[in-house]
Amino acid sequence: MFGESLPISKKDVLKLLFKSRKGLFQAKEYNKKAKEFWKKKQPQLVKEIWRILSSNSDLQLAKISKNFVKRTGFKELKCSVGEIHELKKLLKDQKFFIEDFVNYATRTGFLTVVIAPALAAADGLGDVDEEAMNEWLYSIGICLPVSADVCDSVLDNEVMKHSSIPYKTWVSCHKLCAAIIFHVGMDRIKNIKTVDEELNKRIIKRLNDGVEKVCEKQKMDFEAKKSAYVDISTLKEIYDGKICEIEATVFGTLPSTKTDIVKVFEEGAHFFAGEMQVVDDFEDLLGDTNLQKSPEIPNPSFFLTHCIDIWNSGRRDIEGILEEAARKNWERGQEYHKKVMDAYDRLPKRFKTRPFFEVTLWYYNKVLKDRFNQFLKGETYPEIKSQLLKLLQP
Repeated sequence: MFGESLPISKKDVLKLLFKSRKGLFQAKEYNKKAKEFWKKKQPQLVKEIWRILSSNSDLQLAKISKNFVKRTGFKELKCSVGEIHELKKLLKDQKFFIEDFVNYATRTGFLTVVIAPALAAADGLGDVDEEAMNEWLYSIGICLPVSADVCDSVLDNEVMKHSSIPYKTWVSCHKLCAAIIFHVGMDRIKNIKTVDEELNKRIIKRLNDGVEKVCEKQKMDFEAKKSAYVDISTLKEIYDGKICEIEATVFGTLPSTKTDIVKVFEEGAHFFAGEMQVVDDFEDLLGDTNLQKSPEIPNPSFFLTHCIDIWNSGRRDIEGILEEAARKNWERGQEYHKKVMDAYDRLPKRFKTRPFFEVTLWYYNKVLKDRFNQFLKGETYPEIKSQLLKLLQP
């Protein structure tokens, strides 16, 4: 987690050491374990996607796509037999295309935000069987969120181009692979076996409830993008039901009989995902030179709605609007953070990996503040101002 998706300075290390030496060491330990876990699972995911692609006919793959569309409700994600035929003809023996796809689909850092905390939570609970944990984290913690992220990129028309594949076929690859990864995840969930049959039933029910809720709010998000204005209450419903629910579902299905502590992790993960989405919104506003991504206003977002509300109040100084909207956005992130801390404060004081969560939550909240302050420097204002004016004066 530290030092991979987000850099950590020597000054931050000193602050963390002062705050909790044990927490910093646990953070490093579980970050290392997370990397090792993903190092094993990444080739496994590539292999499973490739196996399904190569061992099934075009019609069978079209059925997997059709079932996925039926489950999610998005006809835009459907792959026709013709699209599948063209994709398979292009891929042939080129397995590296699937490796490229998996690398692209997992580039956001979301996995490092899930894997390390999940491993720490499971170790802290102490009653999670290693085999059950591996299946749970791979199927629910990796496959389902990755499939959701890929769906987002397709629905938002944000699939990055590939240098060797026609764009249309590359998009087809994303649509079909999103369905395959979902299929893999759901198929492997039956391998999550615990000694408690009621716990197995609870995991499946919580998972199905989570998938249903995410799909429902994803539809709201998709429709909201067509609107010129999305009010705060609708945005909150989308964030809480789509973005936050994904991570809440992962931690709410922890294969542990200690349901009271699982509930703490479920609630904490829910609000942590909301805080991290505010961080992501600031990072959109700042751009990413590594991904060759220019600064842009996330739409829909709390930030954009705040901008529109301030404009509609009569203000016309664009830089002042940007600054006030950014401050309101940061305050929204702080609200999520307080709720995260309220949840994790309920962890038992002697919970083995509590120090990990204390320093991790402190660090990512610091990242939120840093991104906010970085935006206020105004370096991306020229690009953001022109985009905002087009949205305010369509």
